[in-house]
Amino acid sequence: MLQKGLIHDLKTRKHEVREAGLSVDVSFPTEVETGFEIARKVATYICQAKERGEFPIVFTGNCYAAALGVLSGLQNDAGVIWFDCHGDFNTPETSLSGFLDGMALSMVTGNCWTTLTATIPGYKPMPEEKVLLIGSRDWDPLEEKRLRASAITLIPPEILKQNTNRIDTLFPAVKSVYLHIDLDILDPEFVKVNSYATPGGMFPEELFHTISAIKKIYEVSAIGFTSYDPTLDTERKVQKVVDQIVKIIVE
Repeated sequence: MLQKGLIHDLKTRKHEVREAGLSVDVSFPTEVETGFEIARKVATYICQAKERGEFPIVFTGNCYAAALGVLSGLQNDAGVIWFDCHGDFNTPETSLSGFLDGMALSMVTGNCWTTLTATIPGYKPMPEEKVLLIGSRDWDPLEEKRLRASAITLIPPEILKQNTNRIDTLFPAVKSVYLHIDLDILDPEFVKVNSYATPGGMFPEELFHTISAIKKIYEVSAIGFTSYDPTLDTERKVQKVVDQIVKIIVE
């Protein structure tokens, strides 16, 4: 598992590490109920970690539980830098699949599931102008309309490849950020991290360069790594990517 490898790497480099696992017990285990209960628990864990002066690094199977939980737990004025193959900006009205994780960024910005997001301790909608979506390349038709009409700053992969030295001019005006990394930001030519990844993504050095630029401008308040299927990563390439990203941020 990625977190085990990262813990070993951090301890080797003399960092203090505290690991916290998370489990939920719900009366009627559906995707919606379970996901929001995870988000509520993540929020509590993050709030406690913040009070202890710790730097949170979260691993989850999906995006919305991580992002909603981390941002609610931080309870500050941070922005969001969201690396993802997908837009995650569907709503129940625009989704072609009904896939809840495809609505993650809409939930973060207060555009859907508002009754349930309000049950997460510390939750408040993130203003769209404080969100930067990097590397997204696979959108549903109505989702694309919503994204282009929003105040979210979009940096598609082709802009990164053409303009890597100027992307910092597109970053939102905030002091700190939550760094959300759906690992299908990586191009499947390098490694396929889940069954939803599509061509045209970022390669590790592009990702490292971009994150180094972020580190120069912002305080990073937390990192979330999501959507990793280890059965597809037979050569364990993603472990080195995760370790290097964290090294860039914490050292």
